[in-house]
Amino acid sequence: MLFLASNGFAQILVKPVDKASQALSKKLEKRATQELREEVSKQKSTLKNEARTTTQDLKELPGRSMQNRKQDTRPSMEELIKDQELKNRLVDADNKTRFVNLFAQWWMLPSEQQLKLRLEYERMLDSMRQIDSSQYRFPKLVNENQFVTIFGWHPHFNGSSYKSYNYKLLTAIAYYSYDIDPYTGDALDTLVINDFLGGEDPANGIVPTAHKKDCKVLLSITSHSEENNAVFLEPSNAAARQHLIDKLIYLLDTSKADGIEINFENVPAIYQDEFYKFVKKLSFNLRGVNPNYSVCMSVPAYDPNNIFNLGKMIKDVDFFIIKGFDFQLDPNSSTGVSKKPVSPLNYSPASGEEDLRSVVERYLASIGQFHANRLILALANYGTLWRTDDKGHELLEYVPYSKIQYDYVMRDSSGLIRIDSNYFVYVWQKLDTINNGRSIIQTELLFDDVQTFRHKFRFLQEYGLAGVGIWPLGYDEGFDNVWTVIEEEFTTINIPPVEGFEQISAISKKARSWSPIMLTVLLYWGIFAAAGFCMALLNADARRRLFQSGFFRMLFLGFFSALILLLGSYFGLFAGKRFMLIVGVILGAFFAYGIIVILQKQKSKAP
Repeated sequence: MLFLASNGFAQILVKPVDKASQALSKKLEKRATQELREEVSKQKSTLKNEARTTTQDLKELPGRSMQNRKQDTRPSMEELIKDQELKNRLVDADNKTRFVNLFAQWWMLPSEQQLKLRLEYERMLDSMRQIDSSQYRFPKLVNENQFVTIFGWHPHFNGSSYKSYNYKLLTAIAYYSYDIDPYTGDALDTLVINDFLGGEDPANGIVPTAHKKDCKVLLSITSHSEENNAVFLEPSNAAARQHLIDKLIYLLDTSKADGIEINFENVPAIYQDEFYKFVKKLSFNLRGVNPNYSVCMSVPAYDPNNIFNLGKMIKDVDFFIIKGFDFQLDPNSSTGVSKKPVSPLNYSPASGEEDLRSVVERYLASIGQFHANRLILALANYGTLWRTDDKGHELLEYVPYSKIQYDYVMRDSSGLIRIDSNYFVYVWQKLDTINNGRSIIQTELLFDDVQTFRHKFRFLQEYGLAGVGIWPLGYDEGFDNVWTVIEEEFTTINIPPVEGFEQISAISKKARSWSPIMLTVLLYWGIFAAAGFCMALLNADARRRLFQSGFFRMLFLGFFSALILLLGSYFGLFAGKRFMLIVGVILGAFFAYGIIVILQKQKSKAP
């Protein structure tokens, strides 16, 4: 099946870290904080130059650059450690209910908890040094056998922009497109096909470029005109369909591409069965030549006649790509367009409007929930600019994401930017007045950005879909905001075990395996020694002889002082009060010694 990675990756199975004593956790936290502060102080300039900062982050942190900070201002633990789970591991480092662990710490043997904390601490430092973690980043799993799919289209009019795509995240791209001549099955534009084959530089064409980065390439075949589809799918036009299939087999073999993407729209209802037959024949012929060829199909957001019944094509198509965009092209509107976002996700599922949720649910019903992992939801990499006046709404233009950022978000400060929570879309808005203020013109740009993309990415994951698609690639050139969100939402970091960890852990386990025996012996010895001492104190002559000995008195005081210190430390009574503890011990020893001296003098004066 397409897009399943060929190489497995190491899975780190770390047992949950046991809690340990509060005193040790405080000590580890303070030590980690101090060392992290010193590390950050040394690498201020490196962090500033190398750290990725999104536009939203810059808005939220005005005037807080590293250069503006005072030299004596050091970052707090909250600033240094963003990961809440990791912070909890430092705070709740030991479990004070485990006497065996406590005993091992008394013997200065590193416990498994301490070793893991040290490893986590080193990884934090590595992260702060901006070590590239891409080699440890892998796609998330849709299920136990399938990685998430990140799909995109490269339109031919974007030229050679495919050379700069983020292939470390892309699973597959489709070259758009082989536009079908309905009468012959040939391509309407032969120059597009020549570019697909690499043009004058085949070695650096789209297929070899993508394959070098482990990204698959499909050839998109398109037919969007209802009239052309009627001609192409006419039963008597079987020769054109067969010619198209033969041509595709030749192109795939010549280019070494990985399959095709069927991209049809406006298929007449009377030719629905012919369309299914064509898809089945195309799939059968391609896989007969090469069983590894993949067949994908894009399906439109609007399908009032239920032409694309996925359940009837599921055996012939690997993945169905839902075009979750161009909802503004409303066939029910008298003008053909409605003032709606490109990819709306209604706040309320009961709104009755067509949106991403209703379309996904409709196709899920068509294919069955069990096959949700065969659906990819594609979103737009552009926005729509609208003009509204007393005459109504007018769609002015489609605005690529890079132009949105350059011309509206960054440069034009006259407009206000907000998020429409009803559709989960960004809105750039500007009001102008004409005719002496009697008429108001409102200009609005509706687009997706970091927060709305993140919300929609999480939506498709909640529905168990196979992944996400981007139409088209290259429209965000110069900005990685969207790809940063894609990386955060659809990949996970799996850091391999640190060299030497297993050996150290084995030594620690072996040493600590004797702890229960030694602890049991000491406990029994302590119990019988305490019982014998108490019984000896019942005898007056024994008491007199014992307490007349200066050595015994010092041993007695030292034992109970150590016991009090141990219990106090165990229950956290001295946490954060080290100075007061030292002062108390010194004063206590001084007063105890004074009392003993006074008692000795009084005893010497006695008759």
